[in-house]
Amino acid sequence: MNQQKSEINFRASEPRDASTYAHILNQSWKDTYGEYILVEHIDDEFNIEKLIENFEEYIKDINFELYMIEYKEQVVGVLELGAPEDNYKENMQGIGEWRTCHIKKEFQGLGIGTKAEEFACNRLKALGYKVCCLWVKKQNTKAIRFHEKNGFNKTNYTCEQTVDGAPSFVMEKNLEEE
Repeated sequence: MNQQKSEINFRASEPRDASTYAHILNQSWKDTYGEYILVEHIDDEFNIEKLIENFEEYIKDINFELYMIEYKEQVVGVLELGAPEDNYKENMQGIGEWRTCHIKKEFQGLGIGTKAEEFACNRLKALGYKVCCLWVKKQNTKAIRFHEKNGFNKTNYTCEQTVDGAPSFVMEKNLEEE
């Protein structure tokens, strides 16, 4: 039986992905959060030149994994997962974090986000995590609805005083129920 390659694939990032990663992250932040986070903050925090310059060291970090999302063999997004960056509660045992998922605006609505959620949860489960957490901006109602539809629940863990000025909260999904 001839097995065809899926239209949506995830591959570990490589040094050659630095520029693509930086441009996707910068533009996606502007597209997603530009209504309530200052573009100047985004350009500073997600400065393309700095992201490219630090990329090789960044992908060597053992606390997380960075993947390039491909659609029809074209890189259209980035996905990052691993150990949580912030201890938002006392016992973080068994909790893995889906840290980042950014998909180019013109490729949204094609099922890529759903496949990314499935990939992230399966990978975290394979790494031994029992719960997947993620931080969501309170104003990002589209993402909140998406994650709720895919089995994530809002928690009481919030951060009102964020560096970018957009309050966030944690959502969790039990990976043992899958």
